[in-house]
Amino acid sequence: MNNNIKNEQGSFNNGSNNNIGEERRSRKVHNVVLYNRRQMTVAGVIRVDNFNESVIVLVTEVGQMTVEGLNLHISKLSLETGDMNIDGEITGLFYSNDAVDAASGKSSKFLSKLFK
Repeated sequence: MNNNIKNEQGSFNNGSNNNIGEERRSRKVHNVVLYNRRQMTVAGVIRVDNFNESVIVLVTEVGQMTVEGLNLHISKLSLETGDMNIDGEITGLFYSNDAVDAASGKSSKFLSKLFK
């Protein structure tokens, strides 16, 4: 019986999942799932910069994201896994055009100002 399994990168392994955690950490993954504008799941969260009941500003693997709404609550946040759940009435979701260095979480706009 052949125990080789093709992984997401197209290479084969012997069925062992030893490298799965390392592969996930090395990839920049960002996903957003919105359920009836009442619940949102976000993957790829690096940090939360600001939050209150009407605005949540966070830095993701692909840049800064702003969530607007009413009665917003962060029901789950794990910076270790990059997962976040938001509850409330979500009225808007915006991304900034600033690129973010995932390792430092700092905006490239900030770096360009620093070195001018």
